[in-house]
Amino acid sequence: MNCSAHCRPRSCHTRCRPLPSGRGRRLSARCYDGGVGTGPAAAKPAWLARLDELREDVFPWAREVVPGLYQVRTRGSRAYLVVDERVTIIDTGSPGSGRRILEALRELGRSAEDVDTIVITHYHIDHVGGLPELQRHLPARTAVHAVEAPFIISDDPLPNPFQHPLLARLTEPFLLRQDPGAARVDLILRDGDELPGLGGMRIVHAPGHTAGSISVHFPERGVLLVGDAMQYRFGRLMLPNRLFTQDMRQAAESIRKLAELDFDTLCFSHFRPILRDADKRVREFARSLAVPAP
Repeated sequence: MNCSAHCRPRSCHTRCRPLPSGRGRRLSARCYDGGVGTGPAAAKPAWLARLDELREDVFPWAREVVPGLYQVRTRGSRAYLVVDERVTIIDTGSPGSGRRILEALRELGRSAEDVDTIVITHYHIDHVGGLPELQRHLPARTAVHAVEAPFIISDDPLPNPFQHPLLARLTEPFLLRQDPGAARVDLILRDGDELPGLGGMRIVHAPGHTAGSISVHFPERGVLLVGDAMQYRFGRLMLPNRLFTQDMRQAAESIRKLAELDFDTLCFSHFRPILRDADKRVREFARSLAVPAP
């Protein structure tokens, strides 16, 4: 077990792993769990306990977007919690993000038993990386589009998301080390399927970024969660990142398809949401799109 400078290997009984750069995790009270040596658990320093309290007050893991929908900061992307009679998790972040999602659930006063479904928008590691960890802690079923499911259940590493051959070669060793391993898929999703929560979640197949990418539409709440189907940078809507997108022409067609839906709020996996008149902005953006070069 390798730990940061704040947490010596012989005294740390937690999963305190270094970041890829070799630097440890942020200083956390959890590094003190388990105590020193074989003795009883060490007391948490008062200043560190207070630091954790302040973090929870000022920087909660879960932030409300609209009533019942919360955005969770995970490693590499944002996950979402749909909180109704039951809870649905949408996306799981990169490997190591499961803990943050579980903490967000606790912040909202919900338990593992409340989680009914985990929905994955596409198979990229920053969306599916936390899935195996969550499946170990939650009894929830996992729902994935039919095209993406084979990548998630496979014992082989996830396909490299980089579309440029040189970048794919350069990043392959790192991605292989980070690969989360196979996960379970319990429910196959297709375009038009509906799931319970906040008046109903409608699955919208939006290929392009990957062949099985989905968006999630909440018609009664006027919310559209697009995953990586588009970007929102510097106040402007944009096509998905070409470096990671399999088919830019198809991605543009999916944006035109999403523009036909009615919604006021637009949520992304890597950007802050648009909270008003989002459908009008998406329609304007869709009309402006030329057919991208292949």
